[in-house]
Amino acid sequence: MTSTAIITDNAPDASFLFLPRTGLEVVFARGHGSGNGAVALVDLLWPQRIRGVVRAGLSCWERPALIADAELLVTELVTNALRHGRGDVGVRLSFVNGHLRIEVRDGSPEVPEPQAASSLDEGGRGLFLVEAIADDWGISDDGFITWCALYLHDAP
Repeated sequence: MTSTAIITDNAPDASFLFLPRTGLEVVFARGHGSGNGAVALVDLLWPQRIRGVVRAGLSCWERPALIADAELLVTELVTNALRHGRGDVGVRLSFVNGHLRIEVRDGSPEVPEPQAASSLDEGGRGLFLVEAIADDWGISDDGFITWCALYLHDAP
């Protein structure tokens, strides 16, 4: 049987699905005001919450070597989803073909592209970080999911 649970009391519109040895999935409703290049005050804690979920999942799966990179990658992808997407945000971690795959669904068919950020810009480097850290990354054909993958060095 698969269970769903609320992440925190402060996040009543979130569901968490943990699948032992397979992966996990989190879906949460964005607050009003996120999108169109902005993240609403009510949504500022989501990247931190999702990092905690990723850390817990990878700890349970005995994959501590992936935690730091996975936390950074999911932070960048979730922040981009909040800033540029619409509707609910979904995060999925799964083990596929010797990789940890991180997928973030943002509810928008607009294809994200790396931006050229100047040294004075506060943002605009997220996809460059994803490209630098992940072993692979891409966007689904319909544009709704941005994904990245980390190689499992000890995979059979």
